Amino acid sequence: MSLYDQIKAEQLAFSYEDSNIFTELTFSIEKNQSVLLLGPSGSGKSTLAYCLNKLYPEAVDGELKGSITFEGRNLNDFKPGELNQKIGMVFQDPESQFCMLTVEEEVAFGLENFHVPRAEMEAKIDRALELVGLQGEKKTTIHTLSGGQKQKLALACVLALEPDAIILDEPTANLDPLSSSELVETITRLKKERPFTLIVIEHKLDDWVELIDRCLVLDSFGTILFDGTTAQCFGEFAPLLKEEGIWLPKVVETAIKAKNAGMYKGERLPLRNQELLDGLANQIEFLTKEIRTMPKNEPILKVNGLFARGHLKNVSLTIHKGELTALVGANGSGKTTLSKCLAGLIPHTLGEIYFLGIPLSKWKEKDLFQRLGYVFQNPEHQFITDSVYEEIAFGLEHRATALDNLEKIGLEKHANAHPYSLSQGQKRRLSVATMLVHEQELLILDEPTFGQDANTAREIMEILDEKSNAVFMITHDMELVDQYADTVHVLDEGEIIFSGTPESLWDNHEVVNRARLKLPFRKQLQKDLVRRESHVTT
Repeated sequence: MSLYDQIKAEQLAFSYEDSNIFTELTFSIEKNQSVLLLGPSGSGKSTLAYCLNKLYPEAVDGELKGSITFEGRNLNDFKPGELNQKIGMVFQDPESQFCMLTVEEEVAFGLENFHVPRAEMEAKIDRALELVGLQGEKKTTIHTLSGGQKQKLALACVLALEPDAIILDEPTANLDPLSSSELVETITRLKKERPFTLIVIEHKLDDWVELIDRCLVLDSFGTILFDGTTAQCFGEFAPLLKEEGIWLPKVVETAIKAKNAGMYKGERLPLRNQELLDGLANQIEFLTKEIRTMPKNEPILKVNGLFARGHLKNVSLTIHKGELTALVGANGSGKTTLSKCLAGLIPHTLGEIYFLGIPLSKWKEKDLFQRLGYVFQNPEHQFITDSVYEEIAFGLEHRATALDNLEKIGLEKHANAHPYSLSQGQKRRLSVATMLVHEQELLILDEPTFGQDANTAREIMEILDEKSNAVFMITHDMELVDQYADTVHVLDEGEIIFSGTPESLWDNHEVVNRARLKLPFRKQLQKDLVRRESHVTT
């Protein structure tokens, strides 16, 4: 082992329910190194992270072969709980690691377990919550937090312990665009103040590129596809990653597109925006989006003056047949609350919702959910059977079509598996598919592409885009909004502050800033190029 190697894995293999999750993984991670762990959905990234933290195989009925050492000691030699103080982890599903009632108590719980003196705890709790922007939620009950706020709390719990290594499993998946950038800035600042080893599993890569030293890439078979520098990974290996369905930084993806159009003159693919700008030709036609002209179809759902105690204030909006409508906004703005009100899952205090011209309150539950589908933010909240096949076949008149639908979402190999045994990305695909098969008039989805690789995210969105019925989706991904949405509503502190086309939203700087959004990469690059040209001419 190198003097600098902190984590070392040799011939690592993990199997679960007679399936090999990954095989023959051999790698080492140097102390204080920042590593990006990449791979398509279901390649074993989260499972590997759990193994590195000794959570697996102890927490599941799986078999681990090979060896893992931390600072020269085999993980099996660590006492229970000892390793968790040295290697902190933020799970992909933050709710799975909470055990207390309030925000303050949750952060304190970890400190108490490691016998931090009570006199020091208050300052450590305040510091951790301040780092993630939750200082105002100290006394808040955890179950009332938004998905993004829960993600921040999970990170605060880890940061409070000041571990030697931190593993982040999709840390920005539930965060609004600005919070995502701020999280990376926070991690970058912390690493400078007190160096630590960082392993990040992530799909949104642009903010992370400058912080990351190295990429470790798994393929769909759970073997190592690439292990090397960030420049190599997103340079010469970019086409291979794209083929595997692994997300690329937007700057790299755009450069490839420009190069294919003969409009990028750089010798190598760029990693930073300025490098891309330097290599681009003056023309910006390939960045212009073709605006879809949608006929104004009749309304399918109409909301008038909706209030929900503590969450929504005088919300009015219309969803039309055949349209894909997006709802965006900062963490805690009330998006999930609004979507659940629209589906009749939670009550509202004032206002009225009309579905197919009938007040929502007049619908019988059984009749309503035959015509309106809802996909929860946490897919496990809607699973009701013991196998993937049964989950998608449930309620289908012709059950033979279930396998066809499993093939469409790439889960046919997991037909007999329990839904809970799937990766988070696979669970999300299954939850979306269970609604798509019933062809309801309106489908409401809370973060439909959460945890997806590039290929599966595109497949989900193309299926939704092809639907002749209405789709209403909550998302933090402005690229999805830019590419697929016909209409976008912006929610801020429970109020709709914008309704219109995505293109008109990008031009409304006040709303974009107020709602903590970011322009899609295409639009931001377009602005940078125009600014460059105007600077040159003056």
